[in-house]
Amino acid sequence: MRTVLVSGSDTGVGKTRVVAELARLLAAGGERVQIVKVVETGAPAEGDAACAQRLAGVGAAAFTLAAFAAPLAPAVAARAEGTALAFADLIARARALPSCDWRILEGAGGIATPVDGEGRDWADFAVAIGVDAVVIVVPDRLGAINQGRLAHARAVAVGLPAGVWLNAISPVPLAVAASNRAALTAAGVPLWSDVGDLKVERVDPNALSETDNAFPSRLHEALAERERTGLRRTLGVTAPRPGLLNLADNDYLALSRDPALAAAVARAAGADGTSAAASPLITGWQAPHAQLVEDLAAWHGFPCGLLWSSGYAANSAVLGLLPRRGDLVLADRLVHHSMIAGLLRSGARLQRYEHLRLDHLEELLVQTADAGRTVFVVTETVFSMDGDYPDLVRLAELKRRHGFQLIVDEAHALGWHGPEGAGLVRAADIADAVDVLVGTFGKTLASGGAYTLFRDPVVRDYLVNFAGEFIYSTALSPLNVAAASAALVRVRALAPEQPAWHALSRDLRARLRAAGWDTPDGDSAIVPVPVGSAQATVSLAAALRGADILVGAVRPPTVPAGASRLRLSLKRTFTPADADRLLAAMAAWRAAS
Repeated sequence: MRTVLVSGSDTGVGKTRVVAELARLLAAGGERVQIVKVVETGAPAEGDAACAQRLAGVGAAAFTLAAFAAPLAPAVAARAEGTALAFADLIARARALPSCDWRILEGAGGIATPVDGEGRDWADFAVAIGVDAVVIVVPDRLGAINQGRLAHARAVAVGLPAGVWLNAISPVPLAVAASNRAALTAAGVPLWSDVGDLKVERVDPNALSETDNAFPSRLHEALAERERTGLRRTLGVTAPRPGLLNLADNDYLALSRDPALAAAVARAAGADGTSAAASPLITGWQAPHAQLVEDLAAWHGFPCGLLWSSGYAANSAVLGLLPRRGDLVLADRLVHHSMIAGLLRSGARLQRYEHLRLDHLEELLVQTADAGRTVFVVTETVFSMDGDYPDLVRLAELKRRHGFQLIVDEAHALGWHGPEGAGLVRAADIADAVDVLVGTFGKTLASGGAYTLFRDPVVRDYLVNFAGEFIYSTALSPLNVAAASAALVRVRALAPEQPAWHALSRDLRARLRAAGWDTPDGDSAIVPVPVGSAQATVSLAAALRGADILVGAVRPPTVPAGASRLRLSLKRTFTPADADRLLAAMAAWRAAS
């Protein structure tokens, strides 16, 4: 069974009509749908559940769990009748309802409206009941940006997957509608039009009802909004030049221009050609591909694996196909977008645990221990934006006790960590606990594409047969394979230098903190420097670029609003003199600002 809570930014925003539309969409696919008004206040002539049932026009069952006469917040309305609204009682009533495929719960008022006398609100209710998603209904009018961001932030604060449904409860001017969509999207707030099977379809930020001849103007409006908020992206050309300090790419071991890799690529071009020219299942899987997989499997300690066109394709395929409807996926809150993209199309219930908080993960595992469902846990080792990593030994112990499937992305740990540079899974000696390991060639291994390794060969065979990303993509170029194979040799040879690289990272972080920057401790190659506003982050990155220093300026929606930062990517060639130069340029920008 799947559960959705429909809440809002306020009362009177059209939640019941949204419930009806969801019920209609889901029932059209043959699903058994329930409409549940959790608390009804105000004693309307027709209750909200019955109204949604009528508007849906389908065979959805309707229930109301509690009702009070006074048109007040639930806890206050209950007190007006001399009773108390028990939070646990509402949960029990919901769980006692008949079985169904989809249960659509409707709250009362906005998402932060208190439900009981202890101040627990609809976000707390959604966590307690274990919903798959929260749809936040916001009226499409002036004020929607503020209301949508605040309501969405409340849901996100307690770990809920949530999106906003902009509801036109009255005619809305085109400019207002465009601004609402552009600003909410820029702030990282998902806009949902349909959550059928939780395969969430994002609303086009500017998809409005005007005629086609207005098409260019809506694009200009969206871009102007991004420009105003400092979030507009541009595509520039980077040209290597003497004196350039590149702290923006992910070439952590500085192998992309290594002579050994260049020579290997040249040999491959002559021997194997410049393209695989077919999908792996036609003629694209050649001897160098098979040998690279064998070498990677031995490096990490796995029996088998596959190669992919990109890390995004690998994560999307693995997490879109292996979990399925009825399963539960517990993912670290900061896992990569490619992982979330796969999970949202899997049909599995997705719940995020607080970043690196394995206590929270364990609480969720205990809560679901008797549910009889397959559970997946998904994490990265080194996280791409924060450069931190979880306690993998404890994670393996949790797997031993709770029996979940563990999927780990090692993309940003390779080379910089672990025996022979094989990453943190090998460093923690937990390879036997990992069911699927994802790695990439586009960072330390100085090539292109990605790989996945499997503990059970049947998983490999399943993906070979069902993963469109593998079946229908041209296999990796022989040149990519050759570069990755040569890089693997170099990474192993350089691994004894890791303590010096880790010291570089710790020393730079300490110097940044001493200079007044709020940089966390750590030893990975990724060094985040929180700045705050998007505009200030872009300004600082531009000032550094003027000093011939390239850094990443990371802004929403990649990170939450207000959490923009510089992302410094160290290389093994980074020196104390480079640190002096970086800190001096940052200090000059701060003084000028």
